[in-house]
Amino acid sequence: MEHTPTPAESGPGDGAPVYAVGRIGVDFRSEAHRDGFRRRLAEAAPGGPAPDPGDPRQLHDHLVQNPWASSVLTWTLSLDGTPVYALEAEPAVAMEWSGPLPGPAPGGSEEERLALLRRIAAAPPVHPVHRALRDALLGRSLPAGDPGRIRRLTVPGRLTDRSARLYSGQVVPVVRVSAVGLARWPETALVAAAVDAVDAVGEPHHYDRDQVTGHVRALLDKICFHTRNPGLSPAERALNHALTESVLTGGLLGAGLLPAGPGVAGPGDEEPEEAPDRRATPGLYTLDAVTVARSPHCRPGSDCQDVLVRFADPADERRAKVTFVHTVDVSDDLPVSLAPVHRFLG
Repeated sequence: MEHTPTPAESGPGDGAPVYAVGRIGVDFRSEAHRDGFRRRLAEAAPGGPAPDPGDPRQLHDHLVQNPWASSVLTWTLSLDGTPVYALEAEPAVAMEWSGPLPGPAPGGSEEERLALLRRIAAAPPVHPVHRALRDALLGRSLPAGDPGRIRRLTVPGRLTDRSARLYSGQVVPVVRVSAVGLARWPETALVAAAVDAVDAVGEPHHYDRDQVTGHVRALLDKICFHTRNPGLSPAERALNHALTESVLTGGLLGAGLLPAGPGVAGPGDEEPEEAPDRRATPGLYTLDAVTVARSPHCRPGSDCQDVLVRFADPADERRAKVTFVHTVDVSDDLPVSLAPVHRFLG
């Protein structure tokens, strides 16, 4: 997987923190490596379907039963289909089970103990990073609307002084991935939560749910577009963290689509005593721009960035724009948000 980097391959970014968002993939480096993994699949499931290492479901099921095989794969993080990093898990300090593992009842029978042992053998404990990678690999292959579909994975880590040569001949830097801060983007759940938020806050307008779902998916696409960066500079790391946190908490997807006109209460706003006429249903907003600037105020020894996410009505430029401001401290390996998100018109 790895080779000694030449001076041209090792740069000043070695050891720098990374906070990137992208799609998870697997690279087999060579035909021989791929054929070797095909043989492992055949030996692990004799009599099953024709082994195909390129099938995400077959590969996922094999890694669940044989988690140690994850370390011999070349995991990649891709932006727009182009691998930008090879990923390796940080040294393991603990493992986790693939699912809940209740212990046998006190005084349980021998059959119950044997059943528990069989369950343990079917899904041994795994490194949290490897579990996230294999789940993301399977989730990205599922169709839209599937509850298990995973749109992106947010990957925190550090650049190493090594690089990996992929099957295509491309050489990419190796990132040591931290288990703390890994975040999945479960597309179906995110879309449903955002649509529910619009329904709850904009209930008097009776928005069409299918139309709102389409708007949310388009918004999620545009957010993914804005995270197409290597996640190395302070501004890139702050942007990726702010959008990841906003998307996963559901606040940005739902609140950003809601109109800012009078009479429409945003999340946390109080309803006015005399609400204006709500018979006309205003259009939903869309993401207008995302900008990052150094914060004018910050704690000593920190690096704070202000991420401004602006929404506008694409059908009526006379309506006020809505801006959300996220202040992010990127001085540590894992970015952290400071203060609540500010929301204002303009």
